[in-house]
Amino acid sequence: MVQSDTQTTRQCDTEHPEHLKISAACEHIARVKAGHLNSGQAAAAALHRARSAVQLNAFISLAELSDISVAADSAKDLPLAGLPIAVKDNIDVAGLPCSDGTPALKDWRPQADAAVITRLREAGAVVIGKANMHELAAGITSNNQFFGAVRNPHTPDLIAGGSSGGSAAAVASGMVAAALGTDTAGSCRIPASLCGCVGFRPSIGRYPMRGVIPLSTTRDTVGLFTRSVADTRLLDRAIAGDAIAPRSGDLTGRRIGVPRAYFFDNLDPTTAAVIENALALLKDAGAVLVETEVKNVAQLSGPISLPIIAYEALRDIAMYLNRHRSPITAWQIAEQVAGSLEKSLLANELFGEPVRDEVYRDILATARPALIHAYHACFNESRIEALVLPTTAIPARPIGEDETVELSGARVPTLPIYLQNTDPSSVAGLPSISVPAGLTASGLPVGISFDALPGQDETLLALAEAFDTLRPALPAPGVFFR
Repeated sequence: MVQSDTQTTRQCDTEHPEHLKISAACEHIARVKAGHLNSGQAAAAALHRARSAVQLNAFISLAELSDISVAADSAKDLPLAGLPIAVKDNIDVAGLPCSDGTPALKDWRPQADAAVITRLREAGAVVIGKANMHELAAGITSNNQFFGAVRNPHTPDLIAGGSSGGSAAAVASGMVAAALGTDTAGSCRIPASLCGCVGFRPSIGRYPMRGVIPLSTTRDTVGLFTRSVADTRLLDRAIAGDAIAPRSGDLTGRRIGVPRAYFFDNLDPTTAAVIENALALLKDAGAVLVETEVKNVAQLSGPISLPIIAYEALRDIAMYLNRHRSPITAWQIAEQVAGSLEKSLLANELFGEPVRDEVYRDILATARPALIHAYHACFNESRIEALVLPTTAIPARPIGEDETVELSGARVPTLPIYLQNTDPSSVAGLPSISVPAGLTASGLPVGISFDALPGQDETLLALAEAFDTLRPALPAPGVFFR
């Protein structure tokens, strides 16, 4: 059950008045409720922005104007008041294609909404279109070889990050106030960090996953993109139905761990400078920063990360297609994959050396629980509520550098460097949120992440929101809406 419209309006107007300038979803709701904004016209304006900002290639398909205008008008009295949102193109939206960013599914149209879409529609959200993404959600650049690359709103020749790059670009550029993505290894937090918006990965199981094309059912979750943490909390309650009163966002005396070992390794100097400034903001606000360590995190997470995905990907996609009685098969998807890196992931399972059943079972029974235990031990021994760390080790790099990128004058593998800090928490099923921390000297966004133990989503969001009120506002990217 979601909050009533009266509760939601009170939250936006009274609890967080300081967010009305930067919290676009709360502002939308407050203005609609006050009669200062027509929800149908707001949805039409969002669709116009999405259609006109073609240079970013943030969308694969868009809804019809007549459909969203009627839907928004009828939703004006609901909690989200006709809020226009974008949805990653691996989440079912009835009446729109659901391509998963891959050629074989370009014309696939599911007949029903995913469970998360149902909940958001019931709360009054309106879907304006399906966002571009990395093919099969199996990468971190959103350089899609079939639908084209998503471009970064701040510098269009740079990557938006992936795999939910279109969702992040749509929010950061101002096309919509909020968007849905999915996160398997960092796919909400990485693009949020690179594009300059908030990206939230909830605890595994917090959001329903029915109607989402999977990559790894063990690790997948739907996630959120917004321009403030207040907006994230608003949509989180609509999806999760959490009736628990939010914790105070006061940072005074709150113990937050700083895991410098591993998570602060390999940082681009420009990223490191922004992160240290953000840590200083937390400390000045009264937070107790505790030097800590997730012991053996690389050794525990690294060897099991890819095998889980490799074992589950085709199996789980086939199960999705079977449930939907789709005429398309998982084999056809594998045959038609456009990207070479994505094709190699599937080809190894089909024709190479697939992950053996006993290896997979041992990962789930022993290796993954050991990683989760390491996180619990870190939190318990240091008496902390969350960890704080750089979301990515480097800012956005040029589109096309899919195999290697530059770091401190050397070439390093692209996928591992971007996944360094988001992957371990994903394997362990932790909630994690990336919040803009500032800009590098050259004007590129840098994100800072807060990670908590499974089930501690409300605590995590409260801490992240407290930081969100401290951070400097990022300048709006110069996106041209015709």
